[in-house]
This record gives sequence, C-alpha cells and structure tokens, in this order.
Amino acid sequence: MLQKQDPNKPLFEDLLWSKPENKKSAGKLLIIGGQAGDFINVSSAYSFAKEAGAGTIRLILPDSLKKIARNIEGVEFAPSNSSGSFAKSALASFFDLSEWSDHVLLAGDLGKNAETTIILDGFLLRGSRPTTLSQHILESIGISFGQLVNMPLNLVIERKIFQKIAAATGSHVPLTSLTTYAQMGEIIETISAKTKASYTIVDEDHIWCALNGEVISTQTKPVDINGLSAYSAVWLMQNPSKPLEALAAAVYESRR
Repeated sequence: MLQKQDPNKPLFEDLLWSKPENKKSAGKLLIIGGQAGDFINVSSAYSFAKEAGAGTIRLILPDSLKKIARNIEGVEFAPSNSSGSFAKSALASFFDLSEWSDHVLLAGDLGKNAETTIILDGFLLRGSRPTTLSQHILESIGISFGQLVNMPLNLVIERKIFQKIAAATGSHVPLTSLTTYAQMGEIIETISAKTKASYTIVDEDHIWCALNGEVISTQTKPVDINGLSAYSAVWLMQNPSKPLEALAAAVYESRR
C-alpha cells in the first residue's frame, strides 16, 4: 500500500504533538562511528540527533580520534588499530553501551579493513537493540545485502544502494533510471513485504519510507543522509510501536 505525505503537512501530526518534552522520556541513543580519516560524518550525525530531540546521547569513537573529540559531551573511546579504525577489542564496548541504550545508530565510514568489518558484523549479528544503519557505514560491513535486509534493522540509504538490494533480493522488475514513480513504489512495496528491514530511501525528488509492504512517499529534494539517519533513529527510538509513522515523521521534520 502506498501513501503520500504532503511536504508541507505531516501525515501523522499526532506524533509531532506527542513528542517527549523532557530528556528523561526522550530516549537514550548510542552512536557508533568514526575512524582516523573520517570524523565529519559521525560528528554530523551526533549534531543532528541532538537537533532531533534525543534525550541522552553517548558516542563511541576509536581512540585515534581522542585529540579532536575528547571534549564532546557523552563521548567514550574504544581501542583502535594501526589504521585508526576500531580494533577487535572494541566490540566489548559496543555491547556494554548498547545495553544502556534504547536505540543504536551506526554512522560514518569506519574504514574498509578486515578487523573493523569483523566487529561490526559480530555486533549486528548478536546485538539486541533496535539499530539504524546510515548509508556510509555499509562499506565497512561484510554481511551481504541479501542477509542484511532480513535482519530487523533500519536502513537509511540512497536509491543507488536500494538498486543493489533489489538485485540481491531477486526483484523481477529491474530498477533503472527509467523506472517511473509508480513502478518505484511497487518495487519498494514488494521488497519491503518480503524482508524484515525498514527502509528510508532518498531518491531524486522523493524520499520513500517502507516497512512490511507499506510505503510512504514524500516529495522533496535530496537531504543530508547523516541528518536523515539521525532523525530516523531518534523518531524510531521515541515511537517504537509506530515505526513506519515514525520514519515518515522523521522525513518531514528533517527537512524543516
């Protein structure tokens, strides 16, 4: 089923009116990300999560970033390897702090080294908290798209990544540059109906949210993927019983 959200009027106004008014009830968000060569993306996600209204934020970075990030409120550092990415021993910190959190956001490029990939895959396969993956993190993950979308994760991605997901899940309708709006909606509906993940997909002139075969589109210009990931994580955290509605509200709010 496809619904349209007016870019100037939220589809689920009740969620906006019922937004938590104090930090205690606004949720505990854990952000994991960063490497020696990339602090901007995870820093951006942190700032957007604060803007979106997360109650308390804790941030795990590799200790290679200690000099430039030590003054951030709520930051903790885990061991890094020789390339400045997370070392294997950082996995214990991931699990410890995820138990504290209500929701986990994996943000930023963590690098393409085998050691970091092993701990990210291990965390995703054994983690117990609701988790949002920003597109930047996908290059650091070894789990295939076919397996990843059959995990209860929230993916915030661009159309080019969804094309790969469509191919990995055996979509019978090719997703190309000539695909129409109606065809795109049908493809997203079909894939989301047979996979466990939820999706927020940034297209050229629409953002699509999908879960369990239900799709909501919002006509809009492309937005910052870090900001959209952070808003999606915060809204899901605060509205766990209404995930699709939360994703649509996040799209609306992140554009303001």
